[in-house]
Amino acid sequence: MADSLDARMDYHFVACSGARTFNVLGDGQSGEVGQLAAGYLDQNTTLVTLSIGGNDARFSDIMKKCIDLQDPQLTTCPYSELDNQDPVTGEDAPGTTGNLKDWAPKWLHDTVRPRIVKTLTALHTAAPHAKIVLMGYPRLVEKDRSCFPGAYEDVENVWVRGLADNLASEMAGAVSDAGTWAVFSDPRTNFDGKAACGNPETIHAIVETGRERADTEAPAASMKTLHPKIAGARIYADTLEQTLKKM
Repeated sequence: MADSLDARMDYHFVACSGARTFNVLGDGQSGEVGQLAAGYLDQNTTLVTLSIGGNDARFSDIMKKCIDLQDPQLTTCPYSELDNQDPVTGEDAPGTTGNLKDWAPKWLHDTVRPRIVKTLTALHTAAPHAKIVLMGYPRLVEKDRSCFPGAYEDVENVWVRGLADNLASEMAGAVSDAGTWAVFSDPRTNFDGKAACGNPETIHAIVETGRERADTEAPAASMKTLHPKIAGARIYADTLEQTLKKM
């Protein structure tokens, strides 16, 4: 409808890769204003869709610990640690997380979940008549992780897949905490068997070639790594459509 300039559709896309809750609520990225401050939401808005929480969960940092090709860890990633960050700003904070296996579940429940609730509530305040759909995340790597390097061990993959389930539970809980105007759309079942190392594979495994101009982190893996391929984007769209039909 938007592509055909249908007068019934006023559609805006303000998603930005790497965004955290504070980019929706406050300052934006790459010189842009925050997504909420962009001003697209009002009393006439009927639907808001977003994925938020994965970057707040520091999932990218965790995966880099698990699959670091330049500096392989001597310990498995559940027993490694990250430098602390302020969840409100993303700035570095004193100290470290301690073992990720202990820190991550607590961080998801005590920090990420309420941050998502705050974000959903702010969206509802700006668009009080809209249904808000929070899109979840798949388990990024299949149980058969054979397309990944040997440094990424079975025990790490089991833990990472479990952490994805933990995040999904906290996101669903955040929606429940927020109100009946919010819905959680869970893509995990639709992606089963099709994540990285799957068949067909709809999520990129490790990508080191075919970079775009903005993808300048070489020799680190491309930003495409562990993000959906075109077929994965279709699965996300199918998941959203299934959720909308139930609303």
